[in-house]
Amino acid sequence: MKREHDDLEEQLRNLPKHSLTQEDKRKVIHSIRSAAKPNRLKFLKPLSVFVAAACLLMVAYLASPMYKSEITQELKLGLGSMEEQNFLKSFELEIAGIKSSEVTMDSSKETLHGVRVKVFLKSKKLIPIDVWNSVEFRAANPHLFLKDGYGIGNSVSYSSTPSEDGYHYTVAFESLYANYSEVEIQKLLEASEEIKFTMEYQGKIYELNNKSQKTVKVEAPLATSFTLPDRDQNVIGLDGKIGILGPENFVAEDTRRVAKLMLYYWGNPESLVGKEYKVEAMNIYGETFLLSEGVLSAGLYSEDAHILTSFPAFTGEGEWQLSFYVEENLFEAFRIEVLPPLPKTENYILLDAPKEIPVGKTHELIIENRSGEEQSIEVQLMNSKGIIEQESIFQLDPNAPYDNQGTIYHYQGNITIPEKGEWSLVIDGEQTQLFEN
Repeated sequence: MKREHDDLEEQLRNLPKHSLTQEDKRKVIHSIRSAAKPNRLKFLKPLSVFVAAACLLMVAYLASPMYKSEITQELKLGLGSMEEQNFLKSFELEIAGIKSSEVTMDSSKETLHGVRVKVFLKSKKLIPIDVWNSVEFRAANPHLFLKDGYGIGNSVSYSSTPSEDGYHYTVAFESLYANYSEVEIQKLLEASEEIKFTMEYQGKIYELNNKSQKTVKVEAPLATSFTLPDRDQNVIGLDGKIGILGPENFVAEDTRRVAKLMLYYWGNPESLVGKEYKVEAMNIYGETFLLSEGVLSAGLYSEDAHILTSFPAFTGEGEWQLSFYVEENLFEAFRIEVLPPLPKTENYILLDAPKEIPVGKTHELIIENRSGEEQSIEVQLMNSKGIIEQESIFQLDPNAPYDNQGTIYHYQGNITIPEKGEWSLVIDGEQTQLFEN
């Protein structure tokens, strides 16, 4: 087309002045009007198509169900994505229990009194260790008399050992440096469920109070340990009223220590012997279950009635009230402290409760196993930072006991826990959950 314009201009220049006829003028005008459009329109055409397509895509996105105007607004405000805000929901992290206890610390001039609050968390899915380590837990008490805030949890344990209801974690808060009065201490102990627990993850704050359990007040007296003079036996209970011959301490989720027990009753033999009895357990959350029932027999020694029985395993650690009924009437009741579950791995379980192991002293431990394939196993003591503090070799006990599931194999060895804190054991390459001694 450019060549045609050049020829036409050349023809016009070579024509004599005033020599252009009417017909020639008509041809020139016709040629100019029928010429092609300039090249810039060819560039604008694909750009227009692109812009139109982009507009159509935007309209389709706004009309789709994936678009949420509140998310767009939220991102503009810098509040994070919905996925981040649903962090707790995705892991189903919830409070399984709350426990408060009084603690003391000796300073240079006086003994300070405070309160430690443990929050037991659980999740159905395993929280990755790197995520767990980047989470910061906080607790705030609404009471005006609180002298020091609980602040950030200073004792956090992580367990990757699954149980029937998921994975378990523990966060401890304490206010050691506040010298509370006895009245203030009691109020704090009774108000654990009123504390606001939160966690911070990637700059966002999440509340942990949605599913926390409410506690009930357990008023029965605390059990004591006393000796029966006519047979030199140590029992726990209420001296001269009710006693249990069995372990010194009960352990949560453990059936070994409750497999064989003797209950002793003191009172009027005529209102005890041959009468129906039952024993119920209730924890601080009001959960109850039956421990034992049957008919009482006559006393063997100085007691007025007795019964040989067994209990099911306590379902959790903490404070439990045991209520003893005779003919549906409450005979006596007392409280006991059930220790945390025994440290275990997939194939091994420690038979000593960590809180029963003396600090700073060499102590013989027994580890149970069902296979007995090894004559000896390596046991490592690891601190909460993952550093191995001690290594020991445990030998297989040749005198293997039996139970209704077959042979039980025991490995024996010595270990020394240097100080109080959080620990775990690595048994034959398998690690237990963190535990406190």
